[in-house]
Amino acid sequence: SATTKAPEVPTVAPTTVKPTTAKPTTKPKETTTIAFTTDSSIEKPFGLDVSQASVGYVNIVWGRGTIDCYNVYVDGERRRTGISAQSLKLPVYTEGTHTIAITTVVGTRESEKLEVQVAITGTGEKETEPETCPEELKPQLKKNVPLRDDRIAIELNNKTNGKYSDSEIYWCILGNNENNQLCYMDKDGNMIPASESLNTVEVNGTKYANIYHTLAESDHVYAPTIRSGRMYLSYGKPVYVKFNGSTGYAGPDLNNPGDVNANTLFEFAEFTIEGKNYWGNTTRVDYFCFPMVTRLIGGSLYGGYDNVVGDIGTRDEIFTAFKNEVPNEYKSLVRDDRIIAPCKSTFNVGQDNGNYFDNYINEFWNKYANEDLRFSSESGSFVGRVVGNQMRFTREGDSTVYYVDKPNTQEVLEGKGAFDRGNGVEKAIEAQLCAAFNRGVATEPDKWYTPSQYYKNSVANFYAGFFHEHSVLGKAYGFCYDDVNDQSTLLQYNKADALVIDLKW
Repeated sequence: SATTKAPEVPTVAPTTVKPTTAKPTTKPKETTTIAFTTDSSIEKPFGLDVSQASVGYVNIVWGRGTIDCYNVYVDGERRRTGISAQSLKLPVYTEGTHTIAITTVVGTRESEKLEVQVAITGTGEKETEPETCPEELKPQLKKNVPLRDDRIAIELNNKTNGKYSDSEIYWCILGNNENNQLCYMDKDGNMIPASESLNTVEVNGTKYANIYHTLAESDHVYAPTIRSGRMYLSYGKPVYVKFNGSTGYAGPDLNNPGDVNANTLFEFAEFTIEGKNYWGNTTRVDYFCFPMVTRLIGGSLYGGYDNVVGDIGTRDEIFTAFKNEVPNEYKSLVRDDRIIAPCKSTFNVGQDNGNYFDNYINEFWNKYANEDLRFSSESGSFVGRVVGNQMRFTREGDSTVYYVDKPNTQEVLEGKGAFDRGNGVEKAIEAQLCAAFNRGVATEPDKWYTPSQYYKNSVANFYAGFFHEHSVLGKAYGFCYDDVNDQSTLLQYNKADALVIDLKW
C-alpha cells in the first residue's frame, strides 16, 4: 500500500506546473522572455474560476479548449507561459483586489485576455516562473529508445559510477491493469496477472515470485495502463515479493528484521499511468537508502512539461551531511544501510524520542484554548478553538462543526490516528495541522504557507527538513502530508512521454 497521502488518482490526472519556492539554482525558463502579440481571431479561454486559495495566494482553474495552450497573468505580470489547462495556486504580492487573466496561445500570438478580479488578504512568497533542475543533474533520455504516441517510456540509468553493474541493478513493477487485476509488468510492457504459480524462486526455504529484471536484461519499458503501481529498484539482489493468490502480495517489511529483504538496498516509486497520463512520486516517508533523481517529460509547445525531483549528492555525502546537520535526537536514525524515518525507529511509542512532539502539542493546545486558530486552504476558511481534548472548527459559509482530536507524537509524524479520521473536511483540516506540526510552524499560522519559514523552530520533523534541503529545488516527500502547500515530489502530466530515473550511489 502507498506510504504517501497524495490525492486520489483521477482517470485523467490534472496537470500542474509548480511554483519554485526553495533554493532556486538556475535562471528562469527561457520562455518568460517571449514577447506575445494580441490576435483577436484566437478564441479566448473559457470557464475561468478564481478564488482565494489561502492567505496571500490565489487559486486559478479554467477549462480546456480546442487549443490547449495558455498564458496566465496576475496583475499584468505573466506568471506561466504556454501551459495546459489546469489548477494553479499562485502568490500575490500586495493585499487587496487583484486581476487574474489568461489568454489562449498560438505560437507567439495570444488571444484577448479573459479577466477576473478577486480580493485577497495577506501576501505570498515571491516567485518567478518555475525553474528547472540544473542541467548536470537532469536524467537524460536514452538515444536508442524512441518515444511513442501511445505509451510512456520508463527509462532507468545506471549512475552508480561503477559501484554496481547493470547486471547487479534490479527492477520490478507491480500494480493493477486496466481491468483492476493485480499484475506485474514484464520487460516487454505486458501486464501479467498475479498468481501463486509465479512463486518459483526459492530463498531460505520460501518461494517468491520471479517477476524482476536487471538493467542488463532491459533498462527501459513502455508502460501500459497501471493503477496504484509500485516500482522497486534494488542493488546487488532483487526485492523478493510473494503473491498471495491473485489479489495480494507480500512485499518488503523493514519492521521485521527477519524479512528476506531486510538487508537489501532498495528504493521504490509509486504511480498511476492511464495511457499518456502520469501521476506519481518517489518518497522518503519510510527511509532513505540511495539517491535517485527522477524526470518526467511531456511534449508540447514551449518544451511542454519537464520537471525533475530527487536527491542532491552522493550516498556518502547525504549520510555524512545528515549526521552533521540534524539535531541530536535525529542522529539516531542513521544505520549502515539506511536513514530510517523517525516513527520507524527511535520516535516510536516507548522509544527514546517517543514523546518528542508532546510539549509542542501541549503548547499549541494551550494557545488555542484561549484564542482562535484561523487559516485558509483549498478546502475553505476555517476558525478553530480547543475544547478539552478536541479542536472544534467551523468553515466560512458552513454551519457544520468539525472536530479534530488531540494528537500524539506518532500521529504527528505519520499522519495517523487523530490526523486521519472523520469526514472529508475533517481530514482536510487534519492534513493542514499535521503539515504545520511537522514543519515547526503549528503555532504560527501566518507561516503555514511560506516554505522559507519551515523547519526553523527548535521542534520539527528535521528528518523531513533535511531531505528538502538536499533535494532538487527543495521538493521531497519527507512525511505523509508533504503535499500540503505543494512541497512533495509529485510529478503529473496528461501528455507524458517518458519517466527517466537516474539510479545513483
